[in-house]
Amino acid sequence: MDELKQQEVMTEEGITFSELLKIVWSNITLVFLVTLWVTIFGVIYTFVIVNPEYTATTSVIIQIDADTEGADLSDSQVVTLAQQLIVTYKEFVVSDLVLDSILVDIPTLDMSYAELRDTITLSSTTSSVIVTVEVVNESPEMAALIADKLVKNSIEIAADYIFLKDRVKQMLEPEAPSIDNPSAPNKVLNIIISFLIGIVLALGIVFIKELFNNKFKSTTEMEKYLNINVIAAVPGTIKERKLVD
Repeated sequence: MDELKQQEVMTEEGITFSELLKIVWSNITLVFLVTLWVTIFGVIYTFVIVNPEYTATTSVIIQIDADTEGADLSDSQVVTLAQQLIVTYKEFVVSDLVLDSILVDIPTLDMSYAELRDTITLSSTTSSVIVTVEVVNESPEMAALIADKLVKNSIEIAADYIFLKDRVKQMLEPEAPSIDNPSAPNKVLNIIISFLIGIVLALGIVFIKELFNNKFKSTTEMEKYLNINVIAAVPGTIKERKLVD
C-alpha cells in the first residue's frame, strides 16, 4: 500500500503551467527589478561605455579589355575572367604589402596588420564584377581615409603585377559618415536584447530559488510528501500570527 502511494506521489510531482504562473506572480517584484536593472545596464553600456563605430564605403570594378588581351574573347568570357580576378584582388587588397603602405601613409594609425585587416570588409556578388570595400573605425574621417588609401594604394601596387595591372579601377570615392549615424552599436537592438536577457535571468533566479525552497506551502503538500493525515492547521502566515500574538 505504501509503495502504491509513493508511486502516486512520484507521478504527481510534475509542475503544471498554472503553478509556474503562480510561482512567477509570487516573485513578480524580483522579476521586475532584475529585468529593470539588466535593461538599465544595457542602456548605460550602449550609450555611455561602448564607443560608436562608423563605416566608410567605397568600391572598385575589375575591367578586362578584350582588345588588349591578345585573344578573341567574348563578352561572357570577359566577365568570367573579371570575376575570377575578383578573388585574387580580395586576397591582394588585404595583404601585408598593401596594409603596410597604409600604415606608412597614415602614421597616426596605431594598428597591427591583423587589427587593420579586421576593420576591412570586402563583398561582391557572383553576377557582378564590382567589389564593395567597407572600413570600420571609431572616427568617421579615419574610416573614410583608410578606405580611400586602401583602394588607391592597392591599385598603385597592383601595377607591378601582371594579373591585376590596369584592371582595377576605383568607382566611388569614400565619404566620411555622419557623426550622428554610427554603424555600431545598434542601440535599439541592444536595448531589446538587454530586456530579454533581464527576463531570462530573472526567471532563472526565481526557479532556482523555488528549486531550493523545501517549505510546505499547504496541508495538501504535507499529506502528499509526508504520507500523513493533517487534522488541523493554524491559518495565516508566521508573520501574521506573530502580529496577532
